[in-house]
Parts: sequence; structure tokens; C-alpha cells
Amino acid sequence: MAPTPTASSLAERFRLEERGRERGHEGQPHTSQPTLDNVEMQVVGYCDELYAKRRNEYHRHRSALEERLRPLPADRGADPLVENTCKEMSDAVAEERPDLAGLARDAQQAIGEVNRFKLEEGRTADAEYPASKILHWGILLALVVVETFVNGFFFGNNVEGGLLAGMSYAVLISLVNVGVLGWVLAAMVRQVHHRDPRRKVGGLAVAAGVAAVAFFWNLFVAHYREALPPDYPLPPDSTMVAQSLVAPEPATQTPDAQSPVGQSPVTQVPPADSVPESCWRGPDETHADQEALCLFSASPFGLTGFQSWMLLLIGLAMCVGAAMDWFKTDDPYPGYGKRERRRHETGERLLDDRAELLGRLNELHDDAARKLRNDFRDPVEARQLALNDLSKLQARHTDLCGFARDLEKSCRDALDRYRNANREARSSDPPGIWQTPWAADWDLPEPPDQSVLTSAADAEERSRYMHAVLEQREQKLRDRHDECRDLVNEITRLDPHDKAVPA
Repeated sequence: MAPTPTASSLAERFRLEERGRERGHEGQPHTSQPTLDNVEMQVVGYCDELYAKRRNEYHRHRSALEERLRPLPADRGADPLVENTCKEMSDAVAEERPDLAGLARDAQQAIGEVNRFKLEEGRTADAEYPASKILHWGILLALVVVETFVNGFFFGNNVEGGLLAGMSYAVLISLVNVGVLGWVLAAMVRQVHHRDPRRKVGGLAVAAGVAAVAFFWNLFVAHYREALPPDYPLPPDSTMVAQSLVAPEPATQTPDAQSPVGQSPVTQVPPADSVPESCWRGPDETHADQEALCLFSASPFGLTGFQSWMLLLIGLAMCVGAAMDWFKTDDPYPGYGKRERRRHETGERLLDDRAELLGRLNELHDDAARKLRNDFRDPVEARQLALNDLSKLQARHTDLCGFARDLEKSCRDALDRYRNANREARSSDPPGIWQTPWAADWDLPEPPDQSVLTSAADAEERSRYMHAVLEQREQKLRDRHDECRDLVNEITRLDPHDKAVPA
């Protein structure tokens, strides 16, 4: 706050002595002047502004402190808050109850189905299956990609489009080996683990059949690769065909055989069913499937290239690898993993929804309890705070009164300096109003009233009552929260030993 101006500072600010002498030489103010003259009005106006500024500052602080001194209502809307929160908790349970009940039925059915399955199939151990199939899907995808690139490289050497064109054949072959044959083989191996001897034998027989299909499928693929080049099988030669018709049993010329001069030696012609040219269907790639089928029928194991044998072995290896990975995606016993996974998934969904609802109930309860505590004001503490605020307000009132007293004195002394200098310089009598010293007409505010404070005894009695009311409200919130939580637990309660499968 600004300090109180002195009479000297006011006289210097407004040049009171110089102006007093100047106006005295001029005979101003007139002897009959009824009020303060202009110079005096400037000084008094400046002092009025200083006082008004300090008074307004005091009133601003007083309003804030008196607001804190004013006693608050006892409830402050606490009862409606408790009632609304209890209703919100009940409504939340009522809204989620059908969904929770449905999830609980599904989870109980899954538990009953697993227990019945274990009883009927004689299973005592828990099902073994991966919690996530992402790794196994990744392995299967990697097998498809690897076989596709390898097959594409092998086929790329035999087609016009090269590696890119060979990929179109390789993708189909990889999907059959990994996605079809591998899955069927794993499913049949899983049947071998069944307790029923018929399913064991059937699974073993089908697995052997699938293994044979995988072998001959990849063998046919190798023949198909060999049939792709335009020069194999070789196109039939008309001269050789004619010779084969004239001489059904041709013989190869021996080193000691005699032939006429200028006559070429006779070449041996193999039988028609073993001549590769007999499988020739045309020069285009579109004829490769018919040529491969012919080569496969004529000589299944008659592969002519190392890459063809490698293609066969890689295809079989991918089938075996895919079957092993497919087998690990579920429990070895057929149907056990599927039922156990359904039990786990339905139970997780039920627990998630249950936890979400319980979290909502906790949030409603905690928010309301926190608001009750934040809005609660202990009367004893409030009285002590009011006493501190009242002391501050009294100190400010004392400061304002002292400021007004000092400011009035400084202003009066400054006016006396102006009047004395004016008297000394004038030749006529001064105004009659100067015979009375100037006095301020400022209205000082009333001192703070301590009667608004509650007595210490009343504050303690009120404090005990309000604490009891607060405890009752908090207990009501807890009771409704516990009631809703117990209802949720009752709805979601499961029997882990239930062997019946509800309809």
C-alpha cells in the first residue's frame, strides 16, 4: 500500500506557497469567498481520491472475509447427493443385469460342458492349448512364404515369365501343402489320441491315406515342373514312328555289325510305352498338366532332375512342418481344447463386464464420498478460521482509520501553508472561511462486528452433530454400494463343479 503523503509533499506537488503568494498579490481569493478556492479544491480533491482508493481496497477485502465468516447451511445439498448417488448405483446394476445374467449362463454352460466332457472322456488333466495363436499363425504364414519362394525359384527356371510367373504356381502348391494337407494330417493325428479304439484306428488309417496323398501330390508337382519346358517331353519324330511300325523289334547296331557302304547304322527304338515322346501334347504351357499326368502314370518315380527331387522333398517337409504346427494349436485330445477355450473365453468376458460394473459402482461411491468430505466444514475449525479472518479485518480497519487521520492532518497542514503564504502577500483581509481549520468529511466504516461468531461451546456441540450426520450419510452410501456389489456377485457367481449342461 502507498504511504500517507506528508504536508511538504503535498505543498511541493501543488506549489502551494508560490501560488499562495501569487494569488495574495492579486487579492485572491476574495474576502467574501464562501468556500475553498480552486487551489484548495485541487488539494482536497487529491486527498479525497487517496482516501477513496484506500477505502475501496478495504471494502474489497472486508467483503471477501465476511463471506468466509458467514455460516454455511448445514446440509449444502448433501442429502440429495446421497439419494441421487444411491439411485445411480441401483440403476447401473439394473441396466447391466440382463447382460451379466446372459454372460453368466454362457459361462456356466461352458463349465458344465467341459466337466461333462472330462467325465465322459475320462480326462483328468487340464487342456493344453496356447493362450494366443498369433505365434502359430505366424509360423504357418512363414511356411507358406518360404515354400512359395522356393517353389517359385524352381518353377521360374521352366516358365517364360521367370521367378514372378513361377510364383503363381508356387502359391497354390504352398496353400495345398500347408493349409489343406497339413491341417487334415494334424486333425487325423489328433484322432489317434482319442480313447475310442474305432476313432484311433480310423484316424491312423486316414492319416496314412493323407500322408500318401501328400506324397503323390508333391510327386505330381515335380512331374508338372518337368513337363513345363517346351522341349520335354520331346515331340514325336515321324521317321522314328515309321521305323517303329516296320520293325517292331529294332536292334541297336553293334561295333562288329556289317552294313552296306554309305548306309547309316540303324538306331534302336524303345517300346512305345516307354518313349517320352509318347507323352507329348503340345509346345505350350497349357499342355503341361496333361503331359505331367502322362509322365506320372507312365513312370511315377521317373524324375529326371535334381531340382525335381528337391521340390518333392521340400513339399513333403512343409506338409510335415505344417501338420506339427497345426497340431500344437490345440489340445491333443479331440474336442477338449475347443471346449476349454470356450469356457475360458466366456469366463473372461463375464469377469471383464463384472469388473467394469464394479468399477463404475466404486467410482460413484468414491466421488460422492469425496464430495461429502470436501463440502463438510467442521464448526470448530470454521470458528477458528473466522477468528483469524476477523483479526485480519480488524487490523485492516485500524490501518484505514490511521491512514484517514494522517491524510487529514497532512492535507490540513498543506492548506495552512497555502493560506499563510497568501496572507503574507495580500493587502486585504483573507476570507472568513480561513478562520476555521479545514476538516475532512470522510465516512469511516464501522468496525467489524464480533457478534457474528458462534461461541466455542455452540461450535463444539454443532460439530458433534454434523459429524454424526456425515457418518450417517457415508454409511448410507456404503450400505447401498455393498448391496449393489453383493447383487452383482450373486448374478455372476459360477459353480466350477457343475456337470450339467443347462438348456
